[in-house]
Amino acid sequence: MGRGERWSDAENTLLMEMVQQGLSLDDIVKSGKFEGRTPQAIAKQIERLKLGCFVGQNKKSFVGQIGKAEIPEFEEVLARYVDAFNKLCEKPEITKEDVERIKLIFQAAWRYKELYHEYEKIEEIKARLDKINADIEMLKEMKKREGKLDQCQTPH
Repeated sequence: MGRGERWSDAENTLLMEMVQQGLSLDDIVKSGKFEGRTPQAIAKQIERLKLGCFVGQNKKSFVGQIGKAEIPEFEEVLARYVDAFNKLCEKPEITKEDVERIKLIFQAAWRYKELYHEYEKIEEIKARLDKINADIEMLKEMKKREGKLDQCQTPH
């Protein structure tokens, strides 16, 4: 199967903008801005550019739609890994892709452990700083009150 023409910088830029706007693969194809490119070619270029993923023609890219996520405890991440591993083991036949997938999940879970411990340290430091700042504010307030008391008690 032959390859099409190389993607130009202008085409890549336009594709990135359209994905970041949340357009679906179907919307991008129907726009007619990539004449001569098949939906498969456009999807492959999105994948190559690491712009997001499309599942089906009507799904939107998650690029630009990512919000603040809850950070799960390490035990929850580990439980998800074990669940994925168990589901893999239940399959009658395991492919090379399955093995690679579980390997990546394991590596991500292992790295998450390190990152989560760093996150916990940062959160602890933030809590300490908040406490110190609250104590400073309280001391400032006490100092201010003492100054007012001294002014009231000083004979004129």
